Amino acid sequence: MHFARKLFGSVAFRALFLVTLFSLLWQTRSAVAAAAFIDHAGNIVPSAPTSSDTVDFWVQIGYQGWVTDTRLYLTTDGSEPSIHPTTHAAQGTTQAITMTLDHTENNTLWYKATAGPWSNGTVIRYKIASWHSGGGDTKYADSTNDWPVTDPTQARIFGFRVGENQLPSWIGDAVIYNVFVDRFYDGDTSNNDYCAEAASGYCDNNHAVHGALPTHPQDDYRFTYNGGDLDGVVERLDYLEDLGINVLWLSPVFDNPNFYTDTDFNSNGDIYFTYHGYHPSDPLSVEEVFGTQTDLQTLVTQAANRDIRVILDFVPNHTSSQHSNFISASTTCAGPFSAWYTFSACNTAADPSFTVNFPSGFNTSSASYTVYGSNDTNKSFFGVLELPQINNDNSAARNWVINSRADYWLDTLGHAGYRLDYAPGPSTDFWREFNDTIGDSDTFTIAEIWLDNGPEMIRRQQGRVDSAMDFEANAAIVGFFTGGSSVDSLDSSLRDRASFYYQGGISPSEFVRGCFIDNHDMDRFSHRVSYNMADMKQGALIMFTQPCVPVMYYGNEIGLGQEFGIYQFGGGRPEYARERMAWGFYDASAPTEWTGSANTALWDFYETLIDVRKATPALQTFSSADYIALYRHNADRTYAYQRGQGSSAVLVALNDSGGTRTLNIPNIGGVSLPYANGTVLQDLLGSGKNCTVSSGQCSITLDNNDPGVVLAPQAGVTVNFTVNGYVTQYGQDMYVVGNVPELGNWNPANAVPLSWVDSDTWSGPAVFTSSAGQSIQFKFIVRQGGTTIWEGGGNRTYSVPSSGTGSYTGWWQ
Repeated sequence: MHFARKLFGSVAFRALFLVTLFSLLWQTRSAVAAAAFIDHAGNIVPSAPTSSDTVDFWVQIGYQGWVTDTRLYLTTDGSEPSIHPTTHAAQGTTQAITMTLDHTENNTLWYKATAGPWSNGTVIRYKIASWHSGGGDTKYADSTNDWPVTDPTQARIFGFRVGENQLPSWIGDAVIYNVFVDRFYDGDTSNNDYCAEAASGYCDNNHAVHGALPTHPQDDYRFTYNGGDLDGVVERLDYLEDLGINVLWLSPVFDNPNFYTDTDFNSNGDIYFTYHGYHPSDPLSVEEVFGTQTDLQTLVTQAANRDIRVILDFVPNHTSSQHSNFISASTTCAGPFSAWYTFSACNTAADPSFTVNFPSGFNTSSASYTVYGSNDTNKSFFGVLELPQINNDNSAARNWVINSRADYWLDTLGHAGYRLDYAPGPSTDFWREFNDTIGDSDTFTIAEIWLDNGPEMIRRQQGRVDSAMDFEANAAIVGFFTGGSSVDSLDSSLRDRASFYYQGGISPSEFVRGCFIDNHDMDRFSHRVSYNMADMKQGALIMFTQPCVPVMYYGNEIGLGQEFGIYQFGGGRPEYARERMAWGFYDASAPTEWTGSANTALWDFYETLIDVRKATPALQTFSSADYIALYRHNADRTYAYQRGQGSSAVLVALNDSGGTRTLNIPNIGGVSLPYANGTVLQDLLGSGKNCTVSSGQCSITLDNNDPGVVLAPQAGVTVNFTVNGYVTQYGQDMYVVGNVPELGNWNPANAVPLSWVDSDTWSGPAVFTSSAGQSIQFKFIVRQGGTTIWEGGGNRTYSVPSSGTGSYTGWWQ
């Protein structure tokens, strides 16, 4: 260390260092003067600007050498920004705004520019470029090491519309239920292709590999088609109505290739089935294995007759490699679809077709399969060969995705909206235009955003989508019941999630989270908690009482299970979490292949919980101010929180201790119950566990196997008490106390407080529930510190009305 200090202190070394640094700064070699990546990803603050906001635009630059210039190019007339490829000059109506270096972080540069405000309704579209003034490549956001963008016409377009987004009015009491079509129910056995049929005509569910991953996917029914279809969903609409569901989310129902060969199984000719629907090969046609367009229309119509809205799963980021557009783009370099995808080189080579032989018992005996392009030559969804990524910044491709697909199906079917698969894929300007095109007062969109920086990416889509699935809240709930995280950790995470998305001026009328305990890409919650009844109920209770829209995965309500964990055999196999729905408990005539095992007590709980959420306004708000922690006990693993405000609020309490625990709510400093002493709180879930507010607390005992409680004030009679003739001194307060629980049972500590009106008058309400319709006795008292002054004379009497309101006015005795 002393040697280094001595060396650097020498004149010769300092001169050498400065010369080297100067040469690095001004080298024109492209390798030195090029950014490694330019990442913007829609990072603006606020995320959804209004006419009163100036906007900060942020970009992060990783550098191989040095960057001297970074510039924001934007338009306010809806046109695409135009940039000269060599001079960097803005062209046409494009404005060029210099971005300045704000700070460095982990060897990256953070640049910022500020612009605006603009009037509401203005469409802002922009691109970002970075370069070194001494030469080298100019790169555009969002460039990566693997896919650098150096052509301004190919640069990603970002954008937003100034002004507030509005949620549909019906979302407040929505309960969303995700149906995985192939696994829900088989209503038409005639379309059971690509599965091993049983003698009954239904897809067999006996061929399965136990204890290990199947050598060949077709050896296990969970990896093939199972026969579920649109007719099957129609047949089970009454079930969904009975459960209380009012929004039905269908997994993708549009045409897929049905299968690929898959080298993951390391055997030529093995078959990977696309039963899930996320490989669209013709998104303008309904998948024939699921039914027809008429079947889909029937489902939407029949659901509407039961007050159930339908949202469809929409895949905007990619197509199947078997889509005709990609086949054309891969084989014709200058064809009409070549710009609809992103290629690093023109590669027209195609792997030869070959025949795939299906096992005995499958309806289809053979089929032809051809691979187009390769992972090295075109952008794809996380490098998956079969899923080439659409260039949604190409105007023709974007028009096809938004207008020819999304808007077309809305106009044709009249469904309620879309679940948006992999929403971080397309740019913010794509989602701005998507929302401009399909968004109206009755259409709902909910996005899937699950990247490592998912919360921040979700926030960047606000104003462009209505909702997003909250994977962070899911992790908090699952972690509490399976990972042993503390009550403090659960509470902190849930309250953080409730507030995070409403920063920067976003209101709950513009954006809402979707809360869930599992989905089709993760292990089922029931499996993760080892089918523990209390945990399954309490997980559902938390999901349904957060300030968000509850999103159920089919089978949550019956504890539908799975034989193996998704990652039990190494790489993820979500097929294990996609078992067939069990119908034997609901329909005695259900075929053997669709009976299965169901927890009917859990179904009853879900039915009640859904009814409570739909009937309770306090559970239908999305503001973080309507989520207040009241009680935490880490050692006991007990937790309680308030939903809503004022006397209409409800309390949610649960006990995960493994034994019986009494909660005296609240136990957290700085919070208080929003109810008067004497208010009776009853469990809306029907457990019979009620409490009466006394000394500002609700004391309730919960057993370990209780599902928890949702406590709400009993409907009562409000009586206003007024007393005149006593001049109170500083520090004195007036109360009414009596012989009934609502008035404290003669205990001054539990008396009902009155409010000062003037020098000798106090007045205030008391709510009577159990004592409504009865004659009561009471007195007025004055309290100061630990001293109580009782009025003289005999006890006052009053007949409380059995309904409505009442009043009593008297003079101090």
